[in-house]
Amino acid sequence: MSLKAKFSYLESFTRSLTKAAFLVGMLSLLASLLGMVRDRMLAGTFGAGAELDIYYAAFRVPDFFFNTILVGITSSAFLPVLTEYLHKPGKRGERKTTGSPFDFPKGAQDFINSLVSTLLVGLLFLSVILFFIAPIFTDLIAPGFTQEQKEATVLLTRIMLLSPFFLSFSGVLGNILNIRKYFFFYSLAPVIYNLGAIIAIIFFVPSMGVAGLAWGISLGAFCHMMMQFLPAKVLGLKLNWRLNPRHPGIIRVIKMMIPRSVHLGVLQLNLIATTFLASTLPVGSLTVFNFANNLQSVPLGLFGASFAIAAFPALSIMAAKKQKKEFRDEFSSIMCKILFFIIPLSAILIILRAQIVRLILGSGKFDWEDTILTFNVLGILALSLFAQSLNILFVRAFFAIHDTITPLKSGIIGLIVNVGTAILIVKEWSCIAPFVEKSTSCAGVKAPIVGLALAYTFSQIATFFFLLIGLSKYLKGMKIKAIKSSLVKIALSTLLMGAVVQIIKWVFGVFFPLSTFISVATQVSLCSLFGIAIYLLICKTLKCKELTELYNECPKIFGRKNCPRQ
Repeated sequence: MSLKAKFSYLESFTRSLTKAAFLVGMLSLLASLLGMVRDRMLAGTFGAGAELDIYYAAFRVPDFFFNTILVGITSSAFLPVLTEYLHKPGKRGERKTTGSPFDFPKGAQDFINSLVSTLLVGLLFLSVILFFIAPIFTDLIAPGFTQEQKEATVLLTRIMLLSPFFLSFSGVLGNILNIRKYFFFYSLAPVIYNLGAIIAIIFFVPSMGVAGLAWGISLGAFCHMMMQFLPAKVLGLKLNWRLNPRHPGIIRVIKMMIPRSVHLGVLQLNLIATTFLASTLPVGSLTVFNFANNLQSVPLGLFGASFAIAAFPALSIMAAKKQKKEFRDEFSSIMCKILFFIIPLSAILIILRAQIVRLILGSGKFDWEDTILTFNVLGILALSLFAQSLNILFVRAFFAIHDTITPLKSGIIGLIVNVGTAILIVKEWSCIAPFVEKSTSCAGVKAPIVGLALAYTFSQIATFFFLLIGLSKYLKGMKIKAIKSSLVKIALSTLLMGAVVQIIKWVFGVFFPLSTFISVATQVSLCSLFGIAIYLLICKTLKCKELTELYNECPKIFGRKNCPRQ
């Protein structure tokens, strides 16, 4: 079988939404596992100290640059416009006959070439500007750093400006692959990206120090791009230089991306505000927040993002064809599937948060005090996982119907809640902390970084309610009764599962000392496996629709004719 034929086989594997989400989710899990390995190596090498504070602060400028301008183009605006070009009736003789999945109509091909060429020129121009004004940004986002820390942050920022350049081009390629249902390469790219960071820790850091991490990020971004460029090239994608910033498609993309970019900018300001405040707190606070955020992002990426990414092309096509009923049905089904997975995983994450942090980060210079801070922040962030997961889907649903204003408003609401609550909580944390410690029965919540996590959680939940209200008009006629029934069954199953996990955790801790990596790993594994088994058993007993659909999709996912019946 030729390389092109093997790649084409992957397309047939991901024709259904569940199969596509399964593939995206599995590769997202692999990327997350590598991310955990990366964080464990970072924690063991540096601990929760000044060096990693510098590293995470340096991320802010490239991330702001990439997420505000470039993601607005490559994800939210590009795909709907390209979809319209692909479904627009063409002239006779316009389509070629090479048989390539990327044998696009002439109008679509011209649009792609124009966008890529214009994007690369714009990226180069913006990168040069940001290189010179990096010190200004550093003063703004990390005012609590010493002068030496600020200089190191500027150096790392400049190195990591290579990353948005590669990731933006990769984003365009990923959307082109996704529209032909080649989700494999799109999802494999983050795996390669994390490998770049791991390689940097092993080979670059010993000789270059924390600057080696920045070079590893740029290396990972380059590999991220090549992981999508090479398969697209083999499958027949042709890119030609066509610098035409006035192309009608680009004008439409710009009009659509402006509200989206502002929205993404507002979301980034949430993280910048956290960075700003964390830089004024004790050393290591920013690192603790980022470690906890990375851990809670594992189920978020595995189920929230994977279903939303896989569903976006289908929702865009339904919206373009004015298929409102199909859109509502697909949306409600995806929403319930996300909650079916994310709610029990959130419960497990909260109950086992101390063990998970010890297991993944507890090595080297990452001491017990760092562990306590991190698992407390993790527990608070995990409370909003349901909102964070559905926010990803909600925002993409708005993009599919070409509404970029409502997500922008939701981002502003979230920013106001986050910043306002964070300032108030940090200022009054000495008074609030005893109440939190008493109500949660958790020690070690006196550090104000825990308050910042609480503010971030409030902002995500506020954003969720705003988006839900905004979508209710478009989704009028959705089967609310069926959704409520699913939510009640999921909540009840999770509650009983949580009780079982808590009992197993306590019994294991009584009979076995938790002083070694093996014992902690065994406790986490037993609690998780028994908990998931109980959850699925109760869902089966309650005849949960999402579990039935998962069973029905087994043959399609695993290529079998038969599958276990309920």
